[in-house]
Amino acid sequence: MRVHVVFYYSRDNKYSLNAVIAAVDAEKVTENIHIIRDKTELINVVYKLSSRGDLVVTCLSFMTTQLPEIISLVSTLRKIGRENILLVAGGPHATGDPAGTLLKLGFDVAFVGEAEKSFPEFIRHITSGEDYRDVPGIVYREKDELFFTGSPPRVVLDHYPPFPFWRNLLGPIEITRGCPWLCTYCQVPYFHGVVPRHRSIDNIMYYVKALLESGARDVRFITPNAFSYGSNGRGPVISKLNELVENLYKLAKLYRGRIYLGSFPSEVRPEFVTEETLRTIKDKVANKILIIGAQSGSEKVLKLIRRGHDINCVLRAVELCRKYGFIPHVDFIFGLPGEDRGDLMDSLRLAKKLVEMGARIHAHTFMPLPGTPLEDAPPGKIPEWLKKELSRMTGYGKLYGNWVKQEKVAWMIHNYIKRGIILGKKGWKLLRNA
Repeated sequence: MRVHVVFYYSRDNKYSLNAVIAAVDAEKVTENIHIIRDKTELINVVYKLSSRGDLVVTCLSFMTTQLPEIISLVSTLRKIGRENILLVAGGPHATGDPAGTLLKLGFDVAFVGEAEKSFPEFIRHITSGEDYRDVPGIVYREKDELFFTGSPPRVVLDHYPPFPFWRNLLGPIEITRGCPWLCTYCQVPYFHGVVPRHRSIDNIMYYVKALLESGARDVRFITPNAFSYGSNGRGPVISKLNELVENLYKLAKLYRGRIYLGSFPSEVRPEFVTEETLRTIKDKVANKILIIGAQSGSEKVLKLIRRGHDINCVLRAVELCRKYGFIPHVDFIFGLPGEDRGDLMDSLRLAKKLVEMGARIHAHTFMPLPGTPLEDAPPGKIPEWLKKELSRMTGYGKLYGNWVKQEKVAWMIHNYIKRGIILGKKGWKLLRNA
């Protein structure tokens, strides 16, 4: 039986899929890869290929916030009604809720954690007719039972490309994976570990060059903390950061490219914003915006969510940014568990003070995500008096973000949990060792 691997390459998930597609190509496990950007086309391709009697491994990577779209899409794919369609899930939601992904969403296999090694191995087993059930890092279903093959090995970033530039699929370069801080609302340390792993400078330069030679001019990076490069994540190592930035600057200059570090799609922790780190990047990066994660203006809440910094760190970071000519965009999460009116007032006061200092505020609403300590917490709710204040700041151009939409999404996630569509911690108890 011929095997086809079909990826739903949606805009919201292309960065994670870039890494998986690149790994499949690098391992040369199959040439029958289909990369589909449109939902209707995806359904048509799966229907056509399955009609031939071929096995169609249909791969969706997604976040919990995308569940309505995914539920609808899986339902449509299931209506094709062929046993030779294997639905495979990956990404943050599958990792955080693998049992729910199979039992409630209708997938056949869920990949847990990092898939650059496990997914090509999975495809190799299928194409060679071997049993894939001994591949680490997957959850699969047999009748009414779920089996987990164990956690996949941690990935060495240098061993895998960040994107398949040979397919002209480009994107940011992941330079660091893992975070030691264990913030209770964030999936990163629980999925990727607390020991940061860094892509080597030579390896980074290789892919920066590939980007620039492909015609891209803006080079961006994926990292939980852009100023933590080369460190254990607890404090900056200036020599490594400087080596990275110097090499990036020199290479980009040859191609008239531009380097963006500490802005989308990454950020920096406030205590990493120092005279030394800012001097290191000043005049070497193109971005004038630095995204700084404050998350709350309440010392009590910062301790509850295990942020590992205080308010003074945030004030100092914004002050230094302005001194060195950067515009700080400061992240706040409203509606965090344990937050009361006084804590919200503290956050609002800090946000206004930072605006007076020259910052913009990037506002978010707390969402309970599977796989985090706060997955069972109530959804974030922003009181009316605070909504008026945030809307007023938005009107003045001092605040932005999807906090209104995120409040609705948070309640949607909460309802999925109440209805048993997201199983979370309960679901992990259903898994048996393969």
